[in-house]
Amino acid sequence: MGAVDALWGPLAEVLSGGEPIAPVPAVSTASPAAVVNALREAIRPHEPTLPDTAMIVTTSGSTGNPRGVELSAAALNSLTDEVNALAGSDPSWVLALPATSIGGLNVIIRSHRTGRPPVPVRSLGGAERFTDEVFAEAIEAALVHGSNIAVSLVPAQLPRLLSSQIGRKALGRCSLILVGGAALAPQAARDAADVGITITTTYGMTETSGGCVFNGRPLTDVRITIDETDDRIWIAGPMLASCYRDERPDSGALSNGWLRTNDRGRWAAGALQVLGRLDDIVTVNGVNVDIVAIEDRLRDHPDVTDALVIGIPHESSDTTLHAAYIADPQGDTDPAPLGSWVRERLGREAVPATFHRVDGFPLTATGKVDRMAAAKILGIDANAAGPVGGDLL
Repeated sequence: MGAVDALWGPLAEVLSGGEPIAPVPAVSTASPAAVVNALREAIRPHEPTLPDTAMIVTTSGSTGNPRGVELSAAALNSLTDEVNALAGSDPSWVLALPATSIGGLNVIIRSHRTGRPPVPVRSLGGAERFTDEVFAEAIEAALVHGSNIAVSLVPAQLPRLLSSQIGRKALGRCSLILVGGAALAPQAARDAADVGITITTTYGMTETSGGCVFNGRPLTDVRITIDETDDRIWIAGPMLASCYRDERPDSGALSNGWLRTNDRGRWAAGALQVLGRLDDIVTVNGVNVDIVAIEDRLRDHPDVTDALVIGIPHESSDTTLHAAYIADPQGDTDPAPLGSWVRERLGREAVPATFHRVDGFPLTATGKVDRMAAAKILGIDANAAGPVGGDLL
């Protein structure tokens, strides 16, 4: 049974006040047994839930262990109509994200409002690779129901689609393309704009029932405040989770109707600009360095298509930086030029101690960069790794 078939009926029941469910992926190449077991542990299936809990959804765990989050039906439904309206009248959704992630669940929830199940891409669950062909096939199938097609993607999927005529044509047929789950590389945004494809970037997390800020603008009734002392983003609104499974209700990061995120932000021209995580600021030789700024600087190099930076803390409180990057095979991407590229903009302390050229980054089951796995590939002790770069959940 496919993921949509398995979840369509149970989701209808919980959204109407039925008994809570906790979607967990089956063991597969995309979701190894160790990952699935960690998700099950985070759900804490033998512990009671709050009375209004409709669903327990796990966070991605891309930079650590996953956590179970309790969400009410009201929270899950709160932004559905507004998002569907952005796609146009009676949109057909294409499911390109794992159905058990908050991003994939939102696609099914929004489809419930239209009364029509989403069209899944054949690559879901690791059945095959996500390619421009399987995406285009799903778009064609969705077009049977009307011209308004909506899809949610993670940043890692977008460059693959933009790199081919088939992918660009399929994207061009969509009336709403949401991209979230992590920061979108500037080059991908430029590539989309160059071919006339409109991307809507989203910011949110499992604790906010998914994306609640679109293109930097909070959706209706979503409240954002930024702490002046450390630039921390706080979020409130009807879509907020009730509690974590491993914390008492109204305590910790979810308390008094607000979510205390670990992200830094600022307002720019009336829009929220997410700067990265608080632990992205590390000390190198006594100087504060922003890991996200280094990643952005590397991505701006004409021969680099993507980059990540991993910081390893020491007892002295100093941090050693290591960079991994994906580059154009024809470009000049030796470590020395890259070091100079970073130094001229950000200073000597921001230059990573090592550079590793890779063909790609390992991904979690939800399509985000798995930074812990990346650390292992680079020969870094993942247990020793502290800040590992920005990951917008």
